[in-house]
Amino acid sequence: MSTSPKDALASASGLGPDATIAAVLDAGAGAGAGAGAGAGAGADPDRAASSEPLACVACRARKLKCDRQKPVCARCSRADIECVYPESRRKPASKRRNVRELEERLAQVEGLLKTVGKKQTKTPESDLVSPDDESPDSFERKSSDADFDETLAGDSQPPSAAAPRPPRHANSHQSTELLELGQSETLPPHDMIEDLHNSFFKTAYPWVPIIHQAKYLRAFHSRVPQLRPPMCLQYALWALGANQHTKYNRYRDIFYQRARQYLQTDELKGDGEYFITVGHAQAWAIVAAFESRRMNYTRAAMSSARCVRLVEMMGLHRLDDSGYEESPMTPMLVPPKDWIDLEERRRIFWATYCMDCHASNSAGWPCLVDESQITTNMPATEEAFANGKEEKMPKLGDLSAGGQYSEFGAAVVVCHINVQLLKHIHRPRPLDEPKDMEHDQFWKRHRELDNVLSSIFMFVPERFRLPRAIRNPVAVQTNINLHAAVIILHMAACDRIDRFNLVTTLKQVSKARALMAAQEIVNIMKLTAHMTNPKTHLVAMSLYCAAVMYIYDSKEDPSRCEYDNLEFLVRAIDAISRQPGFPMAQNYLHQIILDLQLNALAVPHGVVMPPGNDPSCARGIPILVRSSVSLTPVQPPLPGLLPLGKPVG
Repeated sequence: MSTSPKDALASASGLGPDATIAAVLDAGAGAGAGAGAGAGAGADPDRAASSEPLACVACRARKLKCDRQKPVCARCSRADIECVYPESRRKPASKRRNVRELEERLAQVEGLLKTVGKKQTKTPESDLVSPDDESPDSFERKSSDADFDETLAGDSQPPSAAAPRPPRHANSHQSTELLELGQSETLPPHDMIEDLHNSFFKTAYPWVPIIHQAKYLRAFHSRVPQLRPPMCLQYALWALGANQHTKYNRYRDIFYQRARQYLQTDELKGDGEYFITVGHAQAWAIVAAFESRRMNYTRAAMSSARCVRLVEMMGLHRLDDSGYEESPMTPMLVPPKDWIDLEERRRIFWATYCMDCHASNSAGWPCLVDESQITTNMPATEEAFANGKEEKMPKLGDLSAGGQYSEFGAAVVVCHINVQLLKHIHRPRPLDEPKDMEHDQFWKRHRELDNVLSSIFMFVPERFRLPRAIRNPVAVQTNINLHAAVIILHMAACDRIDRFNLVTTLKQVSKARALMAAQEIVNIMKLTAHMTNPKTHLVAMSLYCAAVMYIYDSKEDPSRCEYDNLEFLVRAIDAISRQPGFPMAQNYLHQIILDLQLNALAVPHGVVMPPGNDPSCARGIPILVRSSVSLTPVQPPLPGLLPLGKPVG
């Protein structure tokens, strides 16, 4: 695609592809006239409006009337939430640039125009490729929402505030200059931004709890550009907020692409110092979460790997060392300002750890985080984090000895146990001798993990104990996931005994333990069947493990098959797979239907293959949950696309 001087000028000025220098000057004159008229006619009302107290962020987000009482308004006081007042009144998204801004932008475009003209006299027009096709400015052209495109014609803030700082060593190449102009693209309208913020903190934050809401919003509304969150973090947050938003979900991919572009641009700035921030680590974590939700597992694995290396470079895995002399780390960050800042650093590390564990459990890849090097305390409770009340939490190694943990900590515990199970079952060691049940390393690890699971069940915090906490979705999911871990451990023992024809005494014990755990999962699901809380893909994984255990039992003794429980579990997986935002549950439904068919068991009436899946092949379920019941071959993370040249699935 060729780039004419006229198109380059129009693209940089934001006035459309058919704009000219005269149009830019006319726009500047119109803006100047409007500014002059406003100064002469409305000085007093403007001064009065600027002196009026601003509504708090929470009331503005919910579009409610605020009494503007400081330090806490009445609505925030009744709702028992933190009340934050913005430092300045944000300008409307449709406000036009003033004359000085347009003149500065015009001078920048004219300089670019000269460069483009020189390049076109030396290079054939057919050889020029406009990077504008790949720049974030394509957002406006690709969008099918005419109102949104019209709103984007005016910036919500000056380009200098929206764009990252230029690199220390600027490149004079045409494509680089055009790309730099694309970095100052128009931000979404203010109302849209507020809706996406609300969507993120309401729907996405519970499973990515790494950002302090009040702190982030205070920084976002700051007058000082340097105090605002990095642009990569803003776009990543908007992408995840738009993912399940009924109105803005069509923009999620564009926000995601912009977030990645800012992340990659920041890595190339200067000598590599601009991306060593907590905000960039948060952006990579949210990008990885977005990619995982879209089932782009290879991208999610690479994004989480970048996040792992970044948090380790910043020393976030050793935030609570006993002393610097014992484990020195190169200084990469300034000390935290307060406990909220410190806790936010803890949370981004533990979120990265969980993502690394999920990637390992899904595809069998090695874990990148070395657990022996972790000294960071477990994350605090949501109440303490939101209110800034310092809370002392134990380390990961103290949990089996009775250490308390929070809702976020419960997810860390489940990930930790699952990774240990993966290493134990699917990563055999050179010294493993399966036939020696007394001295073999496999059976020693089996007994150790069984003891660890028993200790975790014994010391479950009171807030997670059932049936007392049956209305707490985190408590329900934690107990279900821990019971699934018991099934995975003892199912592997049964498979090992069958494979090597070992004594059946231990098999009967392991089989009884696994069936008991499966029954507990059924009981919990029946107690919570009426609840409307959305279930996660980890719950679907646990239900799949319980269903597989009943299939295994039916193979051993068809007369004892508890088909009612099996049917209940399959229907529960089917119900979760129909919920928006959990596409991974469809893979479990697909696989359990195949398992039933291949083991000569009837599929419950009304349960069908998920749409878009090939009934003849397996889908990608985690390596962790595969057993002798899963008779289908292992699939790549992207079935039908990998390996390149000869895809499988």
